[in-house]
Amino acid sequence: MTPRKRLDIGWRDLLFGMAQCLMADKRAEIHAACQQSTAAPDQGLFFLSVRSGFDAYLQAAQFPPGSHILVSAITIPDILEIIRAHDLVPVPVDLDPLTLQPDPDSLERGLTHKTVALLVTHLFGARIPVHPLVRFARRNGLVLLEDCAQAYWGDGFTGHPASHVRMFSFGPIKHNTALGGGLLFIGDALLREKVQRLHQAYPVQRRRQFFKRLAKYGIVVLLNRPAPYTVLCVLWRLMGKSQDTLCYNTTRSFIGDGLLKKLRQQPCPALLSLLSRRLRSDALARTECRQRTAAAFRCRAPDLCCPGHGPQHSHWLFAVQVGNAGGLCQQLRAAGFDAHLWPPSLCVVPPHRDLQDQVPTRVLALQRQMLFLPVYAEMGQARLDRLSLLVRQWARPGDSRLYSPHPLNSPSG
Repeated sequence: MTPRKRLDIGWRDLLFGMAQCLMADKRAEIHAACQQSTAAPDQGLFFLSVRSGFDAYLQAAQFPPGSHILVSAITIPDILEIIRAHDLVPVPVDLDPLTLQPDPDSLERGLTHKTVALLVTHLFGARIPVHPLVRFARRNGLVLLEDCAQAYWGDGFTGHPASHVRMFSFGPIKHNTALGGGLLFIGDALLREKVQRLHQAYPVQRRRQFFKRLAKYGIVVLLNRPAPYTVLCVLWRLMGKSQDTLCYNTTRSFIGDGLLKKLRQQPCPALLSLLSRRLRSDALARTECRQRTAAAFRCRAPDLCCPGHGPQHSHWLFAVQVGNAGGLCQQLRAAGFDAHLWPPSLCVVPPHRDLQDQVPTRVLALQRQMLFLPVYAEMGQARLDRLSLLVRQWARPGDSRLYSPHPLNSPSG
C-alpha cells in the first residue's frame, strides 16, 4: 500500500530536535534567531501552533460578542471552535470549485451590520488571488485575515501585504514541518505588541512533551513506507477500524477536550530551534520537485479536474474532483494506493441559524466529489504511471464518473 502522504521531515531534523530538548534553555536567543529566519522578521510572532496564534489574536482584537466573521467554507474544525469560544459567529462563504476562491455573491450575501472580519483560506497548496478580497474588506471596513497554513512553499511568501494578519503552520503534515509551530505576521504594531504580551503570559511547553512528540513521529517516519504501512493497515482493519481513522488520529495535534487550554502555551526552545532550522532549509527545492511531479501526472490525465490547479499551486495535496469518488477510491485502494475521500480534519462551515441563505451549496457538492490521490516523487515513476493508468481506465472522456458534471463547474454554479 502506497501511503497517502510522506511527512516532510527526515532523521537529521528529528535527531536535531531531540538534542535540542537536552540543551540549556536559551529561549530569547533562539526566538531572535527564529525571527531572523522569516521574510518579515519585524512583523512575525511564533506560537505553539497556528491555532494558538489565532486564539491570541482574537483575545487581543476584542471584537464585540456576537460579531460575525466571514469564513472560507472549507476550514478545519478547530478554527470554528476557537471562533465560537470567543462568542463570535462564523459565517460560511461559498467557494468556486475550480479556483477555490470565495464566491463574490456569497461574500455580499453574508455581510450584515455585525460583520467585523473576513478569514480567507488558501487550500491544498493553491494560492488564490487576494487583491479582490482586499478591496472587498476595505470597502466594507472589515479586518482581513489570511490563512496561509496550506500555502507555504519556502519562497519567501508572507501573504498579501495588505492583509491585517497572515497565518502559517508548521504542523506534522505541513510542508517543511517542524512537527509544530505557528507563525503570524501582524501588520499593526500596537496590536502585534498586545498579542505578544498575551502570549508571553502563557506557560512554556515542556521539553519532555516535545521530545515525546519527536519520538512518536520518528516511528511514523519509519512506518510511512509501503511495506510497513501495508502491514499496519491490515492490522488496523483486522481490529475493525479504518485506515482513515489511523491516519487522522496519528497526525492530529490536539486531541480531546479543553482545546483552548492546550493551545495557550508558548513553544519550548527545542521547537523554536527546530523551526528555525527548518525555515533555513531549502524547502523551495522540495516544493518545485512536487510541482514537477504533479505537472507530469496531470499530463498523463489531462482531463482530470483539479480544484485550484494553476501556476500558483504547490500540490501540497493532490485533490481531484470525481463524479463517483467513493468507487474510484475503493478501486485505487484495492490496487495498493491509499487514496482517500474528504478527511475529518476538514469541515464545511455550516450556516448560522439566522443566515440560512448562506448554505455553501457549491462546496457541499464539491465535498461529495473530492478525492485525494497519493502523488509525490518518492513513489517512483513506475508507481506514478500505474496510478495514472488506473485513473484513466476508471472512466473515459465524457464519463461523468471521472469528469465532473458541467453545472458544478460553470461560473453560475
